[in-house]
Amino acid sequence: MKKFFAIYVSLLLCAGFCFAKKTAVDAGPFQWGRVLEPLATLSMKTAEISAYMPDKKKLFVVGDARIVEIVDLSNPGLVKKTAEIEIPGKASSVTVFGDLVAVSMLEDEEWKEGQVQVMRYTDSLEVLGLYKVCSQPDMIKFTPDGKNLLVACEGSPSTDFTENPEGGIAFLSVAKADAELWKNAELTVARFNHLDTAALKKAGVRAPGTQGFIKSLEPEYITVSDDSKLAWVSLQENNAIAILDVAAKKVTKVFPLGFVDHSRAGFAVDAVSDGKIDIKNYYPLRGLRQPDGIATFMAGDRHYVLTANEGAPVNDYKAWTDEVKLPTLVEQGRLDESVFTEKMTTQLKDLSVSSLERCDEGKFRTLNGKCPYAYTFGSRSVSVFDGETGRLIWDSGEMFERVLAKIAPEYFNWNSKKGKAKMDKRSSDKGCEPENVTVGEVGNRRYAFAGLERTSGIAVFDMTEPESPKLVDYYLDPLDRGPEGVLFISAENSPISGQALLVVGYEYSKTLTIYTVK
Repeated sequence: MKKFFAIYVSLLLCAGFCFAKKTAVDAGPFQWGRVLEPLATLSMKTAEISAYMPDKKKLFVVGDARIVEIVDLSNPGLVKKTAEIEIPGKASSVTVFGDLVAVSMLEDEEWKEGQVQVMRYTDSLEVLGLYKVCSQPDMIKFTPDGKNLLVACEGSPSTDFTENPEGGIAFLSVAKADAELWKNAELTVARFNHLDTAALKKAGVRAPGTQGFIKSLEPEYITVSDDSKLAWVSLQENNAIAILDVAAKKVTKVFPLGFVDHSRAGFAVDAVSDGKIDIKNYYPLRGLRQPDGIATFMAGDRHYVLTANEGAPVNDYKAWTDEVKLPTLVEQGRLDESVFTEKMTTQLKDLSVSSLERCDEGKFRTLNGKCPYAYTFGSRSVSVFDGETGRLIWDSGEMFERVLAKIAPEYFNWNSKKGKAKMDKRSSDKGCEPENVTVGEVGNRRYAFAGLERTSGIAVFDMTEPESPKLVDYYLDPLDRGPEGVLFISAENSPISGQALLVVGYEYSKTLTIYTVK
């Protein structure tokens, strides 16, 4: 992997600063670069995931409610909500193809089989088909040819783990891109049963839970190749990505995503919530990538997959969790005491780490069976992988923490969900949490846009050279909190002639913000 940290040498000069709490907090906005410029902001009821219909210049917006909100984008400087349509379930995602709108919907008990509703938009939404698909449909995506709807069915267990359905990828398919055919689409669900589970576990695919490897696999997010032949699905809790053959409707491969080594130059981290900025290397810490949102693009004849490495402990269940603190692992005799000294363990006592990775078995077995390292959830970075081999090509490392420390230290690793500028609160718990990422071309440049959920803000990378991306902008307005959906609108499809746009749904502040992309 090429050295990347030279591209932000000015940020590295900030290494080791420790900022005391300030008596007054700057309200922002803050920016490092000049690619994004906010154009308009709209208060919404949902404001999580949006999809754009170019011919009608309409946005369709959803988010954990039984409604679809329709926004008129014909004048992006004066966006306005024009309608609110009720749907028969809690929306989790939305996608558009031509004049079609499809929404995935969860049941109140999310482990149960959810539904997909396909609609046609003229001046209102006409329901064409309503389909029961599979457990906990978390994300939905039309293939670019309009023949398939892919649904990531997460299959999470019930809170007491008495129910734990298999995850999978549902295909709703039609013979050709004809709206009428969506009244009778064919349903196929691709599962993981045919995979060599022993080999995958040995390679590093995690298996959280209590009911075996297959039931532990939980699809989260989907991206599809431009030719509609391949799809990639993030398996977040499993720290892996699945590759699908769309025509065959089959999972062909699963590759693990590995970890970031926080002892390496360019991969430092602030792992202690002590009210200071202290970004440094920790020899015994590794960060599991565990991406939520992913995106794909082609450069030359190669597919690349970009991952937003949020991290995902299984910690919201009564019966089981893989989240633990370092002192507990030391007490259990799992960690090497020559590395995890009393001083180190005390310093990192609040850090959330994984209980799954072991050193008395498997790939990283040691002579004494004790681990000289611990794994945190999330790597606080974005990564680029070869989309066919799964080879790691590049990782942004410590860039996000460095740039935020430079431009907005008052908001360094703050928890934007709470809306209070208490800096450093998230340092011991996944930090900025990269949530989602998308890719788009502006002129002869390719950009990636990453939303950072907990610290908020949008980071922009120039991906024109996919093996050596460059951080070119970071925009943070503390009034827009918790970016969830990140939607790129090309200049070709934009309501402003020749002007690419970025639409971001902010889950916590319930705001939808439109940016121009220079």
